[in-house]
Amino acid sequence: MITQNKLNPLYPVELITNGKSHFYKLGDGDLWFPGVTTVLQMIAKPALIQWSSNMACENIKEYLMENALNKPLTKEEIEKACLEGKNIYKKKAEAQADIGTKVHKAIDSLIKGDILEITDEIKPAIEGFINWNDSNDLTIEFGDTKIGSKVFGYGGSLDMVAFNKSNEAILVDFKTTRRRKDAEHGIYAEAAFQLAAYKAAFQETYGVPVKEVYALWLNKEKPEFKPVKIENTNVCFEGFLSALKLYQLSKYDLFKLQ
Repeated sequence: MITQNKLNPLYPVELITNGKSHFYKLGDGDLWFPGVTTVLQMIAKPALIQWSSNMACENIKEYLMENALNKPLTKEEIEKACLEGKNIYKKKAEAQADIGTKVHKAIDSLIKGDILEITDEIKPAIEGFINWNDSNDLTIEFGDTKIGSKVFGYGGSLDMVAFNKSNEAILVDFKTTRRRKDAEHGIYAEAAFQLAAYKAAFQETYGVPVKEVYALWLNKEKPEFKPVKIENTNVCFEGFLSALKLYQLSKYDLFKLQ
């Protein structure tokens, strides 16, 4: 599974890491632009708020069941239970994100033909990707690809670029989020905004029209995949641009704007 690498960008795109933040440098200019995922943090995620609350309650309940059934708790024990409950969602979210990062890196190595060590925690997702790749007729051009839009001022890291039998570009982004309760995958609306932004940036960076874009869901628990095609990307891109505008405005002192 080795990439073709026939395409060349019209201008270089460089990922800049600044502490925990990351930006993109487009072309020869000195300006740093935000990434797509950073921009989309402007969109509220109420489901995550409920999830974090559930995690806190479950953690505190578990602590009480283990330590408070037969004896009263001390003040210090109560404070410990509350503190652990307050922060447990961060630990769980970081653990899931770490697995997702490992899956992305492993697939990128696989695409490039590098030697790959597959650990048990990422094996189901990797096998799911291999099964998906074997099930289609796409020719992979790139794995991880840096792209950016000079027109709108943002950058991004796309997981995969491929071409179909008609030599039309197909963009794919991998997702390892938990399966939704109301769907057969773990893809949410935010992915549509993200991929619409990637499509526009890729077309501008490489000068190549894109036929279709997909969010490829990979189950972390068993070798299962679900490709979700993003429809109406023009409408979805308008949604992304709204988030981008909010991001840009948040960097100004709005109370001093004339």
